Amino acid sequence: MSAALPQTSKKSTTPLTFGLIIAISLGAALGALTRESLALLANGPQPHSFPWGTLGANLGGAFLLGLFATYVDRLIKYDLFRPFWEIGFIRSFTTLSTFSLESVRMIEVQAWEIFFPYMAISVLGGLLLIFLGDRLGAFVSTRYGMRPRADIRDRVETEI
Repeated sequence: MSAALPQTSKKSTTPLTFGLIIAISLGAALGALTRESLALLANGPQPHSFPWGTLGANLGGAFLLGLFATYVDRLIKYDLFRPFWEIGFIRSFTTLSTFSLESVRMIEVQAWEIFFPYMAISVLGGLLLIFLGDRLGAFVSTRYGMRPRADIRDRVETEI
């Protein structure tokens, strides 16, 4: 017996507007620049160096996505906030591709002492932090009079 995922709202047929494109683009530019700055400051130059910057971006992004994408962003009544934040900033701030490339490089140089912790911290930490962000978002929303409902969580694309 498999558990069914909750139904999300139907995808909107709203076309991309100029304002929406600008909001997503600005968020993406800010997210990519923030991630790269963090990587430049914290990552080591060698494939056997622990990638602290990438780990920080991915774990921080998981927490922020859990916090904002579930409830808190519904408190902000500006239409372009969610596309700016979720599609633009968060998706360009976090990086599965860099995580994967760094992991492959660790395998190539047989840096097992950092490969396995990096895998475990990235995956389990990401799950834990998105959960904690979600719970904090539910708490904040409740404080502002919104009743948290898991069945209304959806991807931002369904609202644009």
